[in-house]
Amino acid sequence: MILHSIVPIDYILPAENTVEYAYKRVNNSYIQGTKSEGKFTVTRLISTDPKMYLDPHYNPGQTLK
Repeated sequence: MILHSIVPIDYILPAENTVEYAYKRVNNSYIQGTKSEGKFTVTRLISTDPKMYLDPHYNPGQTLK
């Protein structure tokens, strides 16, 4: 079924799972993640430095202090 409307889709079909993301700045780059129980879990790395993508500390799923 196709829905044609001038109303944004978020008003018609609200998001099922809304996650609040936090951002940390590390070495002039940003890490997107979630905070829970005083820990920061990496979701995504936003960087222009290719070396940061090879560092296992910044892989998605890793926990930072």
